[in-house]
Amino acid sequence: MKTINILLLATTLLLTSCSNKMIKQLEDNSEHFAKLQQTQKMALMQNSEVYALLSATYLQTKVAKRYRATAKDRKRGEKFIVGLFFSDQNATIEDANITLNNQKPLKVKKLERGDKRLKDIPLLNSWSSYYLLKFKHINKKSVKLKFEVEGVGKKKKKFYKVARYLLQAK
Repeated sequence: MKTINILLLATTLLLTSCSNKMIKQLEDNSEHFAKLQQTQKMALMQNSEVYALLSATYLQTKVAKRYRATAKDRKRGEKFIVGLFFSDQNATIEDANITLNNQKPLKVKKLERGDKRLKDIPLLNSWSSYYLLKFKHINKKSVKLKFEVEGVGKKKKKFYKVARYLLQAK
């Protein structure tokens, strides 16, 4: 009986110490995980090959409750960091049409490789160019980013400002 108690105590201590390490690791990477949830990719195909690839990270923190835009939100606008790859080495971001709810970006800024804003971007790679896109604020719980290259195709992805379960019909 004494050995069973010692084994139970040892097992409990082992499990407790492991779970504490896992929780700390999750807390340390919470910014990365939040951005991962707000990252999507779109590939445009031409002749069965990838012509253009866009990875977009929505720089909006999801809220668990009802979304209400503040004056700060409206001033800040909607921001994305996008990674853009073209198989045609002469193509640039100007060759793509990127819109948010059918609005063109107010500002497009190319980000250099060492830019601190790229630190926690989940789909970072060496073959893409990265840009910060700023759009006018949209007072909705979700937004649609459209990526289009004329003559090749278009894709749309939906990004959420609130947890998806809040959008489901009750």
